Amino acid sequence: MEPADGPGGSVNRAEPPVNDLAGCRGAPERIARRALLAPVATGLYTAAMLQPDRLGARVNNWILLLIGVLVFILYQLVQAPFYGMSAGWIAVGITLSALAGVTFPLFMLTRRLRIPFRNQFLLTRPRWGTSLAVTAATLSLIPALEVITDLMSRHYPPKPYYLQFVEKLRPDDLPSMLTVGIALVLAVPLAEELLFRGLLQRVLLRHSSPYMAVALVALLFGVVHPLFSVPGVALLGAYFGAMAYRLENLYYPILAHAIWNFANLIVLWSTPAGLDPLPVSPFSQHPVLWFTVSTLLFAFFSRFWIRSRPS
Repeated sequence: MEPADGPGGSVNRAEPPVNDLAGCRGAPERIARRALLAPVATGLYTAAMLQPDRLGARVNNWILLLIGVLVFILYQLVQAPFYGMSAGWIAVGITLSALAGVTFPLFMLTRRLRIPFRNQFLLTRPRWGTSLAVTAATLSLIPALEVITDLMSRHYPPKPYYLQFVEKLRPDDLPSMLTVGIALVLAVPLAEELLFRGLLQRVLLRHSSPYMAVALVALLFGVVHPLFSVPGVALLGAYFGAMAYRLENLYYPILAHAIWNFANLIVLWSTPAGLDPLPVSPFSQHPVLWFTVSTLLFAFFSRFWIRSRPS
């Protein structure tokens, strides 16, 4: 016997309104549509979550530029107290400034925002073939840039304090040589590429064309170096920036930067001490020939990394 709810024990069975019945009849269609659209929505959501520039999407670009400036200032301040010391201690200061002044602050910024550091700064596993192409292109570019720098140094000689600093980078023993090599070949390329190509260039890419972003950051990269080296370093920065943009992997410009620094160390260490104003470049003889051959080889080898697929 059913329970009586209404008066006289009659059961009140409220009929659903017409609109609800229509909604019930349309429910299967809505469920079907949602089932079909679910994979698409999930894919779009996943793509949004995996967007590499999540830092730029969450932080105001002016704030990111300010962070970049502050990081660069910290990078200079940390190593400055070591300039008057020996080569080994200068290398320690440079390594410390690269890690504590640049890498660690950027890492903590992404960690605080719960953004994967490697994904944000495009630190994905490089390909061997592309790495070899980048190595060959970078080595072939060195003579042309050395010719430009040598020509500039004749018109704009470096300051005495810079010459003294370069002279101090000559190691006195094997430990000093190792520390200087680690600082200039490993720590500096990592820190400077994270800052210039990993942070600043990606900020500018959100508001300008790739050509403009690469050119502006390359010019800034050149300006923070001594005056006589600005044109050559700016061209080098444009090469790094184009590589970072094309290959979407910061390991390749870090590799190219390391090769460039290592080549300059070899030139410095292979020349006698006390040279003024600078160690003589091995490409100062027949500069036109060296520049032409270097440019042609660079164009040839660059075809291979330009044609490589992004990592």
